[in-house]
Amino acid sequence: MRLWPLLTGCFLILVALCGCGTPGAPQLPSLNLARPVDNLTATRSGNRVQLEWTLARKNTDRTLVKHVPMVRVCRRGGLALMSTCIVVAEVSTPKPQPHAKNGPPPEAVRMQYVDDLPAQLGERNPAGFVTYAVEEMNSHDHSAGLSNQVAVPVAPTIAPPAELSLELGGEGIRVSWVGPSPPIAPAGLTYRYQIERKPVGGPAYIAVTDVEPSARGSYLDKTFEWEKKYEYRILTLTQVHSQGLNATVPGEGSSPVEIFTRDIYPPAQPVGLQAVFSSVGQKPFIDLTWAPNLEGDLAGYNVFRRVEGGPFEKLNQQLIQVSSFRDQNVEPGRKYVYVVSAVDLRGNESPRSAEASEEVPGKQ
Repeated sequence: MRLWPLLTGCFLILVALCGCGTPGAPQLPSLNLARPVDNLTATRSGNRVQLEWTLARKNTDRTLVKHVPMVRVCRRGGLALMSTCIVVAEVSTPKPQPHAKNGPPPEAVRMQYVDDLPAQLGERNPAGFVTYAVEEMNSHDHSAGLSNQVAVPVAPTIAPPAELSLELGGEGIRVSWVGPSPPIAPAGLTYRYQIERKPVGGPAYIAVTDVEPSARGSYLDKTFEWEKKYEYRILTLTQVHSQGLNATVPGEGSSPVEIFTRDIYPPAQPVGLQAVFSSVGQKPFIDLTWAPNLEGDLAGYNVFRRVEGGPFEKLNQQLIQVSSFRDQNVEPGRKYVYVVSAVDLRGNESPRSAEASEEVPGKQ
């Protein structure tokens, strides 16, 4: 009976020793299939479509992507999603940058590709679309599938005006153009001219307004700043309203024209000046009121007075900010004549208003 405990102990020791040498579950080799791109964007200008996306950093099995040798650019007519890539281009990717084993992962790589849309696509189906995708291929020419898919209209664009001119005046900048008569827009499309400007040397144009295209026309821009140098152009737009989608396609821009907005234009002449005497129970005075000027760069007003038969003298030391003034330096038995002028922020002074007069009664 003493033999059984001994045999049992030996058996347990043997099992423990065997367990220490058993290898873990075998790891399958990575297929190196990069996760499909999920941030593809497409921007069209004229007949050029710029595609942008970020290369995947991880494979489908969560391992890090070592290298994606090539990316296929896919394009299909219509809005239906592609199940397989219809290849229009193959794009090589940059070689991966070496990095420390325990260091931070490499930065994401942004990719770009410009696809030239065939003009006949817009001629055959002006209100149609094409759909783009990209597919990242591994070294064995395999992939995990297509990226997100984006639609782009194939609508034709029109030519910009051939001549653009600018004329500066007190009311603003007159933008005028001459060019070819725009064609009649096909069903589902609308053509527009977008007037744009930017400070000379500035980063990007901003839209001032958009107007219906014409062979000859003009627009008055009042939204600029004085004493600056600007560059203007007209960009053509094709607006698409088709298949439940709305999109705008920028076309070509006209040759830019520069202008310097030197302000030599005074405010408008003040109008409606009235003078009213008052002295009930207090020192006599004359109140002046007039219609306010509406210029955005108005700095204030000057008030001038003369005694009947004498020269005008300015009454205010600083510009008056409101359209009223009280003259308290008056004497009984005298008649006073007043005029008002407006001054802008750059010191341009308007013509003086029509005269207004008032008489201070003599002492009773």
